[in-house]
Amino acid sequence: MFLMDIAQYVSSQAAAEILGVSVSTVKRWVDDNILPASKTPGGHRKILVADIIRLSRLGVLPEGDFSKLPLVADQPDSDPAFHISPENFYQALRNQISLSCNNILLSAFKSKIPVEKIADEIIQPSMARIGEEWMNGTLPIFFEHCSTQLCLSSLLELRSLINSRANNQGPVAIGGCTSNDYHQLSNILVDVVLLDLGWRTVNIGGNTPVESFIHGIDHYKPKLVWMAVTQISDVDAFIKDNVLLFEKACNSDAVLVLGGQGLNSDIRKKLKFHFYGDTMSHLGDYARGLFPPVSLPQRGRPPSIKPSF
Repeated sequence: MFLMDIAQYVSSQAAAEILGVSVSTVKRWVDDNILPASKTPGGHRKILVADIIRLSRLGVLPEGDFSKLPLVADQPDSDPAFHISPENFYQALRNQISLSCNNILLSAFKSKIPVEKIADEIIQPSMARIGEEWMNGTLPIFFEHCSTQLCLSSLLELRSLINSRANNQGPVAIGGCTSNDYHQLSNILVDVVLLDLGWRTVNIGGNTPVESFIHGIDHYKPKLVWMAVTQISDVDAFIKDNVLLFEKACNSDAVLVLGGQGLNSDIRKKLKFHFYGDTMSHLGDYARGLFPPVSLPQRGRPPSIKPSF
């Protein structure tokens, strides 16, 4: 089996062939700090494949033809079932095969499947299936926890790939889970979806009191605040905190976004927010409306990126 090595570096010539532009255009993007690059002792530019993929997906660079990249052999003892599908991801989680989990998500990303679609159509059904098996007693909670941790680990691998490194001019988004909510999966998914759409994300983690959200708003001046809610220990206290956070967001020129299985319809009727999302695709559509990805010409100098706020 052969895979694309996203950690490899390529020359300006190879980057130009991938992106369908001239070598001089690639060099100009590097000199203008649009495309990150390292230089060898001899002065040659070396460009990380992960950066080409990330900036191409964001529309900062032209859509690349990544079939031109050299392939590397996969580990001979790895599980071959890394093809993109919910069933294969479920089997990889169920059998604790970390390499396959990573490869499925990275392959989906490389194939230009939007991260929110990866979340809704690969990760969510796989984790829901594992959760159902735990609920009906066919899967011990130990394995359910291990599967969740493995999924989180694979998501963090994906996040490290798409994490913006240089000159990210997107708006800031901060968020986390409310007090006594330690479930991190949906929180990390929101983080990665927004990051992939060009936002600069600050994940303040689980079990976060509303005071920490407010301090984060004061410090980071975000345009979006998210709260991923999997469980609520005290509904009345949560509603009270929600009012405080909503007012803080409004007074700070930010929007408050809520989501998660802990928010049923009865609770939502008592809450204040600018947007509620049932799926990561809903979140992605909303975030694009706030900060549309920039479509840039196939050749020449990309224009500067200006947030729509």
